Amino acid sequence: MYSLTGMAVSPGVAAGPALLLRGAPHPSAPQPSEGRIDPEAEIAAFERTCQDFVTRLYHVMQGPAPDKVRDLFGAVAGFITAKTNQDEIKALIEQGMSARAACSQVLLDNLKAFSSSDDAEIKAQARELNALAREFIASLDQTYAGSFSLPDLTAPAVIIAQDLSPARFLCLHTEFVSAVVLEGGMASGHLGVVLRELRIPALFSVIGATSIKDGQRVLVDADNGSLIVEPPPEELSQLLHVQNILPDEELDDPIENVTAACSVGASRELETNQAAAHGLGLLRSEFLFLGSDHEPGEEEMTDVFSSLFAKIPSSAPITARTFDFAGDKKPIFTLNLDDKGPLKGYGANVGTELLKKEMRALLRAAPGREITIVFPLVTRLSEARCLNDLLTSAIDELQEKDIPCAQCSTALMIETPAAVLSAAAFAEFSSRFIIGTSSLAEYASAPRPPDEAFTPALAKMIALACSGAHSAGVKVGVAGRFAARVELLPFFLKLGVDYITVDSYSVGRIRAGLERLDTVKHAPQYCADLYRQIMDLATGRDITALINNLNFGG
Repeated sequence: MYSLTGMAVSPGVAAGPALLLRGAPHPSAPQPSEGRIDPEAEIAAFERTCQDFVTRLYHVMQGPAPDKVRDLFGAVAGFITAKTNQDEIKALIEQGMSARAACSQVLLDNLKAFSSSDDAEIKAQARELNALAREFIASLDQTYAGSFSLPDLTAPAVIIAQDLSPARFLCLHTEFVSAVVLEGGMASGHLGVVLRELRIPALFSVIGATSIKDGQRVLVDADNGSLIVEPPPEELSQLLHVQNILPDEELDDPIENVTAACSVGASRELETNQAAAHGLGLLRSEFLFLGSDHEPGEEEMTDVFSSLFAKIPSSAPITARTFDFAGDKKPIFTLNLDDKGPLKGYGANVGTELLKKEMRALLRAAPGREITIVFPLVTRLSEARCLNDLLTSAIDELQEKDIPCAQCSTALMIETPAAVLSAAAFAEFSSRFIIGTSSLAEYASAPRPPDEAFTPALAKMIALACSGAHSAGVKVGVAGRFAARVELLPFFLKLGVDYITVDSYSVGRIRAGLERLDTVKHAPQYCADLYRQIMDLATGRDITALINNLNFGG
């Protein structure tokens, strides 16, 4: 037995056999001899590899990655496939350079500007962009890429590596990963975000970790920053026994008046029982098609949505958000946007033609069921009106053709300052608001990076949206990373929130948290006095005191 120490990145304690991931050669390692280059064949191989790599990124985006990591993968996919980069790379290949050398010159040189920034956040982002770009470059050479093999996990294991990118990690069967230990790593990086999101204990900067042999029993105590190799059985049992004092398993009593269901970002297959049992709290539909090389047709979308909805019990909700291709969520296929009309410049970056096809597909995919269709990123009343008119037109067209379809209601994502400030007016166009706490947190912190903490500014934006919903008689729900915070449940409920949608890894914890609350004291009901208290908050200490009082006060 011996112990190592490191930096705790994701809390918790776990044990299991060590599984060492052998890394690819250092980027400075000599490259294989290129020999004579056939430009036409090399360009064809480059285009094929590019398509395969981008598709892999979109595939792992369909797993349990949080939005921040999906955004990273989307940024990398967009960077690699950018026309200017592609043209430069092909021009160098035509001059006799190999695809790998051309990509190294173009992609890595274009990333240097990020690395030289004085902003720590940008530099951290640049490191991960650089790592993924190097993975792509490595994939151009099968010998080089093959030196980093990923195991097909079939049993729990503690993953140990020199370093690991979020893309490689998410290619594993993460349900079998008991803990992660790295000799390198960066706590603020995207892998840390993923591990905390999945609640997988992790230690980084553990010097000597890769000297551990495959199969050796290890105990990872990320709460105390230590790792024990071949721990005594009694110590192992004791540390594991004290975990989960407040387990995430649901209790037996039913949850009254509040719906807690799963947000599903991308998977065409619902792989967790919780997702199927608790319903689709929010289907982020664009992730189903980001990896497609063509704009999906109505029949294709109907088939995909039908296969998902068929797994949802009739008593569980089905809520689907229409396409949102904003920011880094750019599809491979060309988007046809409106050049005039209310949706010209629409923040979701999607045009009326594709939206209407998607609406018809959603309605056709749930005949006889009730479905809520959610419109994202509204900033103008004219947008909300147009989106509702499109849905009405889609319903009329299906009914005229006697095509069975769902009964539907509409909801608006309240995730922009414009929607928050005009919430009461937007209520005319929906039966429910779903407050996007992740997006609002970014606006509340701008121009600084988003705060991890629940800030007074974010609390006020949520309170304003809830006040607008209450005054207009519209129901309100919450989504995003702050919706998964158990300590915020009393805060949300006292603002009238009766619908909570979180990732499948958090839904059990949220439902258990709801069941521990006093069902009378914490019944979802808008409290004007709480609203006034929130609007008077000024500091982090103020919001902490308010949340503590809601949780533990009289």
